[in-house]
Amino acid sequence: MKRKAAFAFLLLIICAGAYCGYRYYHDSVLPEKAVDEAHDEQLALFESVKPEKNGTVTVSDPLEPAEEVNDAVVGWITIDGTHIDFPVCQAEDNDFYLHNGFDGRYNNELGCPFLDYRCEGDFSGFNSIVYGHNMKGQRMFADIALFKDQQYLQLHSEGVLTLKDGEHTVRFFAYMNVPDTAPAYHAVFVSTAEREDYIDYIFSEAVHTSGQTADGLKEKDDLHLLLLSTCTYEFTDARGILIGVIE
Repeated sequence: MKRKAAFAFLLLIICAGAYCGYRYYHDSVLPEKAVDEAHDEQLALFESVKPEKNGTVTVSDPLEPAEEVNDAVVGWITIDGTHIDFPVCQAEDNDFYLHNGFDGRYNNELGCPFLDYRCEGDFSGFNSIVYGHNMKGQRMFADIALFKDQQYLQLHSEGVLTLKDGEHTVRFFAYMNVPDTAPAYHAVFVSTAEREDYIDYIFSEAVHTSGQTADGLKEKDDLHLLLLSTCTYEFTDARGILIGVIE
């Protein structure tokens, strides 16, 4: 009797272990593998349509190869020394590219960096906000969170925003850590006073700043800010925002 009970208990343990192994493989290994494959496919696509860097503004459209794949592409953001080297798309809402890749197809929630639908598609507005996911393995916009370290910002303070008319230098000067409902995500400005208040807000709420002053930015006649935003995990719905000036 005892032997039968011991055998039944052992069989139960084996079955439980097998089930746990199955669930782990099904719920963890397979999804991670799917994300890995989607990530590799998207990087290969990015590489095939990446604009050539020439350091000058040209008459021809450097985004043309990317536009042949997706005419919703509005720019390409690159920060040397980081993993950030991505096309930027714009949809009619701020949801589509949270779930779909550069080719417009679902890609296991990797998404694709995208410009806020409220912003000017040519980045000519006062404030241009670009969103991207923070994924494991420093994928997508995960490197944005590294700019919370002031030395990292100082070492990677320059980026390149490629638009239809050529390359534009971006001088990054501030990093913010804010809730997803923060005033940082204000995108429409109708007066000089609103713009100046927003500049003051950046400098008052930033984790750190470097290379710019509030008064200096207010003196610029044609100021264009670029915000790169991603999820961080310091608190519920935390967001990290890297802020620069498009030149």
